[in-house]
Amino acid sequence: MDCRSQVGPMPLADTLRTAFGALAANKLRASLTMLGVLIGVASVIAMVSIGQGAARIVESTLEGLGTNVVFVTPGGRTPGFAQAAGGSATSLSIDDARALAQPGTIPDAVAGEPEQGGFVSAAVGGTTINVRAVGTTPAYSIVRDWPVTAGRFISESDLVAAASVAVLGADTAADLFGSIDAAIGRAVNVRVAQAAGGSIVVRLRVIGVMEARGNVGGFFNLDQLVVVPLSTSQRRMFGRDSVGAILVSAASADAMPQVRRDVETVLRRRHGIAEGEAPDFTVQTQQDLLAAASLTSDILTILLGASGGISLIVGGIGIMNIMLVSVTERTREIGLRKALGATRRDIRNQFLVEAVTLTTFGGLAGIALGLAAGLAISAATPIIAVVSPTAILIAVGISVAVGMIFGLYPASRAANLQPIAALRAE
Repeated sequence: MDCRSQVGPMPLADTLRTAFGALAANKLRASLTMLGVLIGVASVIAMVSIGQGAARIVESTLEGLGTNVVFVTPGGRTPGFAQAAGGSATSLSIDDARALAQPGTIPDAVAGEPEQGGFVSAAVGGTTINVRAVGTTPAYSIVRDWPVTAGRFISESDLVAAASVAVLGADTAADLFGSIDAAIGRAVNVRVAQAAGGSIVVRLRVIGVMEARGNVGGFFNLDQLVVVPLSTSQRRMFGRDSVGAILVSAASADAMPQVRRDVETVLRRRHGIAEGEAPDFTVQTQQDLLAAASLTSDILTILLGASGGISLIVGGIGIMNIMLVSVTERTREIGLRKALGATRRDIRNQFLVEAVTLTTFGGLAGIALGLAAGLAISAATPIIAVVSPTAILIAVGISVAVGMIFGLYPASRAANLQPIAALRAE
């Protein structure tokens, strides 16, 4: 330490050198002091990455449902995701779907299709797998923007005849027949549980295989699927006249709000529900679903981040306490420096630099630990942790701020010590 008398404030380089020297003299204490900030930052990074990963799953789920789709589900409005096609409410019928699909009924709609379904077991030889079955119309492929990769999709003649045909998802075809091409023209036995008890087996001929879509966030495999004509589903499989959902494809993203209003108007008229009364159906656009899901994800991210923020505050308090102890232990050093010409500003800056250095290094170590925790979570769960550069920059900024805020009081206390009193201290 340069003990010469000085004029003006100590240069920043000298302040840094003095602060680093003080920390290096107490390596164990410095490491333990950083621990609270390290854990806090690691918690924030890990928790926020989980929240952002969950948001990505929501986005990919909605993208997998089609393009510019308006969802109609039975039952009153429940914010969030549309009810599955196999839902228990029965307020939507095939006639509702036909009315919405009539040319000119919804001017800005491209196509509409009803869905009915549930989970079934599909068997070929000694291989049996559980898959999702969907009864629908030829418009399904258009609305979902989901073409076949082999064979053909169901046709109007299949629908009229309630034909015993099926279009398989890519994974279903591969699991049952070994390859996509081998599935075309082959037979598959589908076992369907009945509401009254027991089950029935329906033998279907494979006429096509859907293009592979993959997993949605690791939770839901779109390719484990069996698509059949809606009439086949109603008469020979599930025995229900109602449908679980009606999907309407709008001409563009800008047209979706108008399509939603038109769909609601048509269904209110068909169901005899006056304007202002609660409907027995729910109409939502993809944007509605995304907004609701994004709000939920944002709240989750904030709550998870706040839990890590509490650790940061606790770590900051720990740093303040340790710095106060350090000021007490170094009272004579402070008095000597003041006697040799150090100003209050020099003393305050030194202790502030020490506090900020501790929290910054703790924050950097916490970022590394948080990233590692995110990778571990991604390996152990379907959630892919997502960490944005912005989140890392914010974490570094918070670390510096914690050092400034919780180091200010100890630094000010050190700066206000009187030289004579400090030199007399034992």
